[in-house]
Amino acid sequence: MEILLFVTVVIATYYLMSFVQTILHRDFGHRRRIRPVFEGHAIGHHGQYDKNNLRTEKFIDLDSHALNYYGIPIVVAAGLVWLVAGPMIMTAHLLGVFVTFRLNVFLHKHYHLIDTPFERFAWFRRKRELHFVHHRDARYNFAVIEFWIDDLLGTKKDLPHG
Repeated sequence: MEILLFVTVVIATYYLMSFVQTILHRDFGHRRRIRPVFEGHAIGHHGQYDKNNLRTEKFIDLDSHALNYYGIPIVVAAGLVWLVAGPMIMTAHLLGVFVTFRLNVFLHKHYHLIDTPFERFAWFRRKRELHFVHHRDARYNFAVIEFWIDDLLGTKKDLPHG
């Protein structure tokens, strides 16, 4: 039973953190609320990967420092989870945070690479194209993987062909 609870918390945290990531991307990566985050993302990342240059041979990471700002609420949340639910649930929570973070960074990097082993997968090509919609019009598609969140927020713009 403890393993089921542990796995449930990891999965729930993945989806919660995907939601939080989408909100943070929208509200800080594209609004001048925290200057280094905005400049690194909206100016740096979107400047490097503009609508005419979405893929490169080697990924250029210009906004990884923004993750330091996201770490603050993660540490606070982990502390609260520890106090309320104990060390096992906090460990599951932190594993979910880690999986979400690593998967988002990993796939985002591959979206922008010309030569990626994921090119052969239709799911990957669709998610990449949804991400590229964001690069062409930064008012839409703030999620990196879970674009249904943009549906909930009213910020999803689907591909022209469906």
